[in-house]
Amino acid sequence: MTCPKRHIIALAPLLACVPDLDVDLARVDAPRVLAVRAEPAEVVPGEPVALSALYVDAGGTLVDGPLEWAFCAARRPLAELGPVNRACLAREGDALLSLGTGLAVTAPAPADACRLFGPEPPPATADQPAGRPVDPDITGGYYQPLRIFAGDDDADLTLFQLKITCGLAGADQQQSAEYRARARPNRAPAVVALERDGDALAPGVTATVAPGAELPLRLVWETCPEAPKCGDALCTLDEAADTCPADCGGPPGCGGAETYLRFDPTALQLVTSREAIRVAWYATGGRYTAARTGRAPDEPEAFSDNVWTAPDAPGDHTLWIVVRDDRGGADWRELPVRVE
Repeated sequence: MTCPKRHIIALAPLLACVPDLDVDLARVDAPRVLAVRAEPAEVVPGEPVALSALYVDAGGTLVDGPLEWAFCAARRPLAELGPVNRACLAREGDALLSLGTGLAVTAPAPADACRLFGPEPPPATADQPAGRPVDPDITGGYYQPLRIFAGDDDADLTLFQLKITCGLAGADQQQSAEYRARARPNRAPAVVALERDGDALAPGVTATVAPGAELPLRLVWETCPEAPKCGDALCTLDEAADTCPADCGGPPGCGGAETYLRFDPTALQLVTSREAIRVAWYATGGRYTAARTGRAPDEPEAFSDNVWTAPDAPGDHTLWIVVRDDRGGADWRELPVRVE
């Protein structure tokens, strides 16, 4: 199955077309949305969220991409396959809420997102039987679908899932109250540095490499504590303004592999889990040792290594490295490279 121009960036869980074995996932040879970033990474329905896309082509990042953004309000029927309702794949329709065009847009998340795509009973529809609440993903999260069209080609479609703050399904009143008191919204991973042989590469500065030579790279993100600790300047799980005022005066969370609270539907109790971190590597030329790297929840290291091998011919290239957590957050770093 080949999906040359249709992309599904479903950050949690990660959904994608299954490529042919000879397809280089890291090669950027045509206009392509590599990632979408939401700020905040988890939003309360009805509150504003800033959305931006990493939209690039074979020549580098596009300065002003003709991207069309829209939230989708159509629930996927139980009998229908695919990650979203087919109505979400259209350019126009009653199920779509246009957000505007450009590389970035800001809009409130739909107020009824938790009814349509969360644990609340969905609204009744005339042509379908009564629906059931949506099941959470493995992290306990719920997501509002969003679609992006690039240009006039209907095949240039990107799907994204925006994490929304909803209540718990299956929890009792005491567990729900405890969850509201202890949980903190997801914070996207933050790139701390991109290193070459241990030396940080300044953003925007061109790296040079000989034709055919290897360029060892390390992407570093924030290191998050496994347990809350007052005084570490991070407002994490179980910390609040009244217990850790020095930590919780700013945005909550940590830009790395966060420890978070979720409801286990099997054990019927609140449990803590740690995020996995995934890294996707892209380039306009050359090749990587691996197109995808990352860290499992039980790996404490806050970095991921890869090697890019330059083409044999001199020229300019662009590398992009996208880091994601498994609850919907994303960040990236761009590296211009000159082969000479």
